Amino acid sequence: MSISRDSSYVQYLPRVFQQKSGQSDEAYFLGRFIKAFEAMLSGKTDAVGAESVGIEALLDQLHQYFDPSQTPAQFLPWLAGWVGLELEEGLEYYGEQDNQDRSAATKQILPLSSTRSSVNRNLIGNIVQLYKKRGTLEGLKEYLQVFAGEEATINICNYEEPIRCGNAERIGINTMVGMAEPNYFSVHVLIPAHSRTILGNKVQIMREVLQKERPFYTNSSLNIEVPHMCLELYGRVGKETLLGGMTED
Repeated sequence: MSISRDSSYVQYLPRVFQQKSGQSDEAYFLGRFIKAFEAMLSGKTDAVGAESVGIEALLDQLHQYFDPSQTPAQFLPWLAGWVGLELEEGLEYYGEQDNQDRSAATKQILPLSSTRSSVNRNLIGNIVQLYKKRGTLEGLKEYLQVFAGEEATINICNYEEPIRCGNAERIGINTMVGMAEPNYFSVHVLIPAHSRTILGNKVQIMREVLQKERPFYTNSSLNIEVPHMCLELYGRVGKETLLGGMTED
């Protein structure tokens, strides 16, 4: 008895259905019939260059479709719907690679081979924990951090007293002169941006987030600062210190 190389499932059939001794592959119809199921389940086909991932391999990778960092870009809106999140459109939210993948007409959408980071992916991964802190300054800070990026430094000052004096007090950032509006707080963001376009996009995103996520009864302001070349004890490059000038594009 000979078993076709591409029909490995035949060996699991009862003996009466297996290929008879001396019977050719062309005459053994059941073996050729099972190849269709083997191609669907395991992805094996006879056509050169037509290999596809079968159902078995997809089930082995099923958990990756629920991972925001590895799910295909086409699955991000579907995954966001599971956590009650409506994703924002645009290159600054999806990232260049995800934008390209979403516009590509692929026959089979597979999980990413390596993890990918973007604003929408990070937001999906963190939104459940952020929901628990919604309406608080701590939750707002973490929400803004997702859109500003890990390189940005965010401080939120809640003014309970009109004026404070000290070495680290800066008027308009963490100190104000005169009484503040009711329930007033300010958000100060230090962004090491090398491009005015990137800076403008991030500022616009953070303004929209601040308007949408802050409690309706509060008053707030957003202060943006771009670091420059400075020599300090705690002047970290890429954080408080930015090397090179800012480009206009």
